[in-house]
Amino acid sequence: MVLRIGVLSAVRHAADYLRILGQDERVELVAVAEEPSAPDWVRGDSRAAAERAGVRYTEDVEEVLDPERVDLVLVCGAPTRHARLALAALLAGVDVLVDKPVATTLDDADALVAAAERTGRVCAVVNRTHAPALRRTRAWVDAGHIGLPRHVDMEFFASGDHFATSVERPELVVDPALSGGGEVLNFLGYCVDAIGYLTGLPVLEVHAFTGTLFSELHAAHDVEDSAVVSLLLERGVTATVTLGRVPFAPGTTPTTSSLRLLGSHGHAVADDDKPAIGVFGPDGADALVADAGQVALERYLRHVVDSLLAGTAPDYTVLEARDAVAIIDAAYRSARTGDVVALTRTPLPAPSGLA
Repeated sequence: MVLRIGVLSAVRHAADYLRILGQDERVELVAVAEEPSAPDWVRGDSRAAAERAGVRYTEDVEEVLDPERVDLVLVCGAPTRHARLALAALLAGVDVLVDKPVATTLDDADALVAAAERTGRVCAVVNRTHAPALRRTRAWVDAGHIGLPRHVDMEFFASGDHFATSVERPELVVDPALSGGGEVLNFLGYCVDAIGYLTGLPVLEVHAFTGTLFSELHAAHDVEDSAVVSLLLERGVTATVTLGRVPFAPGTTPTTSSLRLLGSHGHAVADDDKPAIGVFGPDGADALVADAGQVALERYLRHVVDSLLAGTAPDYTVLEARDAVAIIDAAYRSARTGDVVALTRTPLPAPSGLA
């Protein structure tokens, strides 16, 4: 069987997705389509992404929304367009895979949940829960090695040193008309996904502090480049997230993350940059480190293809992504008011060691 994939807008992260999917023998990349009404730079960037990947470009959007021609639509537009384009695919009767964030407002995320349920189509969302370090840590939780989780500390940093090369256009991160927000919207979802994956517990309260500490570009658009977010989960479990785009993040890749899980009977630490291979030569020591974000992406995209070809839903869909958007929304409200924000969230399945 072959999974026919059409791409609807290709201005953000599309190069990696096209490369990975194009290497999968079970995938046929049908076309990259862009809305003819989109600005010139958007159409130009989508066309360029298609040409680099060797995929046909078209401005006939209906072609990649036709369930007779495609099985899955991949949405890689500016974040503020994600929900609208994904909704069009669902209503056309096609499964959809959306780049993160799935939506920039909670109302839009809710609309996608409703559309997926109403149409019976899959709405998968790119995430990092397939990162090897995170999966290994979850296995230790399930095995009971650390007892019951009590607290999680997580850091997620992007290096400003890589900003010009790791982001297709900085405006897609800092201009609210395109990005929908700043680095909280950009990164907090990864962090709350990881915390939920490890604990299996819903978030009850959010208290957030945001700031623009490093980046003149963020300041010019009045969006945050960093944040500290405290979470209260069910069963009294707590978590703290520190995130941002800093001048020089630890690690050798554009983004790096680490987490510390304190349990009732143990303590686990997971780091994206480990294990690493130390290389020693005439120029001194160096380390070969896999880009954990790329590894997580490759594993999730392969999982999506596996699932859809088998007729099942992937393990991370708009249902989980909607919960992340709700926490992001609460974090922004907390940062504006200084208050703790309470929220309700659909519980995730608990890891077997915590049931």
